[in-house]
Order: sequence, then structure tokens, then C-alpha cells
Amino acid sequence: MDAGVAVVLEAAPGFVDRYLDLAEAADGDPGTAATLTELADYVAGLVTEIERRAPVLARCLAGVESVATSSDDGAELVAWAFLDSLSPDDRRRLVGWLGPRTRALLHEVDPDPGSGS
Repeated sequence: MDAGVAVVLEAAPGFVDRYLDLAEAADGDPGTAATLTELADYVAGLVTEIERRAPVLARCLAGVESVATSSDDGAELVAWAFLDSLSPDDRRRLVGWLGPRTRALLHEVDPDPGSGS
């Protein structure tokens, strides 16, 4: 197995089953080019999943923004019940999806959400 293939398999454990199917179809090592081609198809599927779920995520976060702007109590609930319950990685991923009030509250909970800490 090529070192590039090993790196891909280690980095993307969800891709391993597809790689094994590819290797079986190739009667052995399919090579880096075929592996990367199959990985591109796998990644395209992941992107489609994000796009499919984007409207649901946007509606959820619009509801959170509505609660955050409704009152000081609502803002406190959003900050400490919703945002504080998310992992630092999830908070970092969601920054661009948050409304302005929720984003401001996020900075109270996590002053540097881009750091992932």
C-alpha cells in the first residue's frame, strides 16, 4: 500500500470500507490515483449531506437567535444552556451560522471560538 493511501485511510476512517471494496474490485492494491478518485466521491457525498441538512441547521439556529433576542433571560439561557453545552469544535464550526446576538453571546462563553479550545 502506498504511503499516500495509508495517510488517507488513517485520516478518514469512515472511508476504509469503501477503500476495501475498491481493493477487492481491483484484486489487490488499487493504487493512489484510484483511491483518491474514490475518496473524491466519498467527500462529495459528505458535502451533499451538509447541504441537505443546512436548512434544518439554519432553522434551529434562527430559533436560538430569536430566544437570544427576546429578553435578557433568553440571552442568558442561550449562552449557558445552549452555547456552553456545545463542544469548542462545534462552537467554532457554527460561528458563521449564528445570528448577531447569538454570536455576541458566544464570545461571552468562549472569548476565542476560533481557537478550538
